[in-house]
This record gives sequence, C-alpha cells and structure tokens, in this order.
Amino acid sequence: MRRERWTAIAIALAIVAMRSAIFLLRPETYFDSDQAIVGLMAKHLAEGRAFPVFLYGQTYMLGVEAWLAAPLFAIAGVSGTALKAPLLLMNAAIAILLLRGFERDMGLRPALALAAALPFLLPSAGLSAVFMDASGGSLEPLLYVLLLWATRDRPFLCGAVFGIGFLNREFTLYGLVSLACLAWADGRLLTAGGLRRFGTIAAIAAVIWLSVQGLKYASSASGPGTTVADTFTSSNNLAELAARTCISPVKAIGGAGRLFTIHWPAILGTAPYPLTAFSIESRVTQGMTGTSFIPALLMAISIGGIAMRRRSTEAGASPRFAQYLILTGLLSIAGYLFGRCGQVTFLLMRYELLSVLGIAGLLAWFLRSRPSRAWVAAWSLALAAWMAIVAIPHARFIAESIADPEIPAKRELIQALDAAGIRYGTADYWLAYDIDFVTNERMIFAATSPQRILIYNRIVEDHAGEAVRLSRRPCDGGLQLIPGVFQCR
Repeated sequence: MRRERWTAIAIALAIVAMRSAIFLLRPETYFDSDQAIVGLMAKHLAEGRAFPVFLYGQTYMLGVEAWLAAPLFAIAGVSGTALKAPLLLMNAAIAILLLRGFERDMGLRPALALAAALPFLLPSAGLSAVFMDASGGSLEPLLYVLLLWATRDRPFLCGAVFGIGFLNREFTLYGLVSLACLAWADGRLLTAGGLRRFGTIAAIAAVIWLSVQGLKYASSASGPGTTVADTFTSSNNLAELAARTCISPVKAIGGAGRLFTIHWPAILGTAPYPLTAFSIESRVTQGMTGTSFIPALLMAISIGGIAMRRRSTEAGASPRFAQYLILTGLLSIAGYLFGRCGQVTFLLMRYELLSVLGIAGLLAWFLRSRPSRAWVAAWSLALAAWMAIVAIPHARFIAESIADPEIPAKRELIQALDAAGIRYGTADYWLAYDIDFVTNERMIFAATSPQRILIYNRIVEDHAGEAVRLSRRPCDGGLQLIPGVFQCR
C-alpha cells in the first residue's frame, strides 16, 4: 500500500508538471497585464520600493501571489518563471490534498484516488493555463477549499485559512458554508462543540479581516510612493461582493442552460476552441465536435452507480469528503448563476472553477460505493474517452512548443520598440503593464485606463519629449510596429 501510495503521488505530480511546464518555462505563452501587475508588485516588494497589501489600484483582493514571488525574485531575479513557480507548487499541493482526502478520509486505494483526481490533475489545455495564471485568484480558491477540509477540526488554523482565503478570493466562502452544512446534517452544528468550533473560525477570520483593513492604510496601494488614497476603488471585498451581486432567479435560470453549452464544454476541454481563445500563444485547438456529452455521461454513470449501491455505502469509510467537494461545487455554480445574473459567458469562466473539484468528488464517491463490474466498465470507458480528448491537445501543444513555438506578439512589439530606441510612452492597460514587467522596467509605459501604478505616469511625464503613444488603430503620421499596434505622436 505504501508503494502504491507513493507511486500514485509521483504519477499525479508528473501529470501536473507536464501540463504546467510550458506555462512555467515559457511564461510569455500565457501572460497579460493582470499577471504583470502581480509581477511588478513582487518586484517592488523584493526591492523594498513598495509595500503592497492588495493588488495595485484596488483594496479588495489580497496580493498573496506577489508576496510568494517576492523572495524568488530576490534570489533568482525577476522573471515570469519565478512569478509562476509558486503556482506550480499550489497545483502540486492541491493534487496531494485530493489524493490524501480520497485515500485517508474515504478509504480508496491510492490507484483509485488517482483516477478520481484526474479532472484536476489533467484538465484541458485552456484550463491548465488558468491554473497557472498569476493574476491573483484563479487557482487559490481550490487550495483554500481543500485546506479548510484538512483543518476542519483545528478551528484556529481553519479560521486563519478562511480569513486569508476570503480576503484573497471570496469564493473561499463556499467551502466554509459546505462544512457548516455537513456539520448540520451530522447533527453537530448546533451542539455546544459545533457552535464553539464555528464561532472560533469566524472570530479568527474576523480578526484577520480587520487587521488587513487597517494594514492597507500603511500600504503602497498604487505602486511606489502611493497610499490607499491613490486607488481607483476604496471599497473592501465585502462591499465589492455586495456591489457585484445581482440576484435574479429568472436570469439565473435562463443562464443555467449555458453551463452545458458554453461553460463546462470550455473548461472541461470537449468543445472545439483554438487555444488563442484562452489567450494562449499557440496554433493548437482543443476539444472535438460532438464530444461534450462524454463528461455528462460520466457524471450520470457515477450518480447511477452511487444510487444503485446506496445500501452498501453505509458501512466503511464515510463519503463526507466527496460530499464536501460536491456541495462546494454546487454552491460555486449557484453563486455563478445567481450572483452574475445568469451571465454565463466564455470570458467569465474564471468565476466558476470549483465545479472541477465537485466532479472529482463525485467520481471518488462512485468508486467508494463499490459498484458492480458493469458500472465500473462503463465508468472507466467514459473517463478514458474524456481524458484522451483532453490529453491530445496537451501533447500537440508541447510538441509545437518544442519544434515550432509561436512567437508572442508582445515580444515582437518589444523588439520593435527596442529597434526604434523607444523607452517611454503610453498605451492601453493590456499593453502598458505587460511591457513594463517583461522588460523589467527598462521600458516604462503608463496605462491610459485603468491606471494602477501611478509612478509610471510621472516618469513618462518627465520624459514627454521622447515618449510615444501606442494605439490599436492607425493614426495620422503613425508607424505600424506590429500588426494591430501603431506608434503615434
């Protein structure tokens, strides 16, 4: 069993490393100004030039990734690889926590735990990029949710996880609510011990929240030399959550169908999309027409197998961990539908990624229910078909990156700026901060809107005589630097 456990862990980590490698070693393959902001925060922190608490320009999303990357920048230098290295470690931690929960809390053999964890271990190429996104809060909720489960019997530690997680990304709340629901179902929530445990969790989280609200007044909120008064938003994450919530049952029900036609086919890798749709620099396409039913079929088989063997699941290890993941995924879906007024679009997929853990939990519950051989055969065939559809684009993407990598357009832009001797200018948000980070601030471009690092505006003003304006549209007397970007006066 010990050998099987370590073999399963090694295979899981190898899969995670494989699907993350390109984004780690060639970070420009998937990089934008949102990630650049976090990188610039880490750089300024490592250099002692700034003390960021929340993401630059705002006061409601804790800059955890910047603090994790800063020591690496100080040791290894500023780079996209060093920025994304903590994300690889987070992916590995999530994989190990899943395997641990499936084996120790549910009694699955390590090999079966590995199979159940595959929806996270081997996601689509597009979702793999999101899991290596350094913009501050795409992957983290998955880690916080699993840490809440792991620390559920240690209220002080659990409260610390929730306090930090909620400040980083509000979706961590789904995990705590799921813990409370399961405690209520077990008859432990309203007991003296249950009330004391959840009261302690809430109290610790409240102390952390209040402490950070005070700490932000000492922060460099919009880059070096700024204060919290310089941000373009001054609300906290509770106020932002309330402001962005739009509960409309009619619109939510209307958007539910798009979960099956847009959301899950995209993140689960079955619908045909070019990887460029996920902002990945590649010519590869993921998914296959007519295969989006396969994950749905796998879920149906899992539910059917659990229902057929319900009596046999009453003995042995509890399926509570699986139920926790499923409930968290369901809350995430409900929050996505009702909180976003049914706006289920491709661009908003990052607001609902916890359903991946819910799917893994459902697969684990099926395996734990000891279904018949016929059910297992059908289940295995559906899982193998889905994983094959997901794995092929990964293989093609890796082969392309080795043999004929796509040259990122922004790298070409920086080369064109270098050739023209340009060091200062203004550009839109998605160009400016990307250039600032990739060139390690050798070039300084101020963003037109939103302006999240104000010192760049002052630097560009000081060099107004040599500064240029980058435009997405042709301009009088302008020069095209690369397709779609023009140098203007």
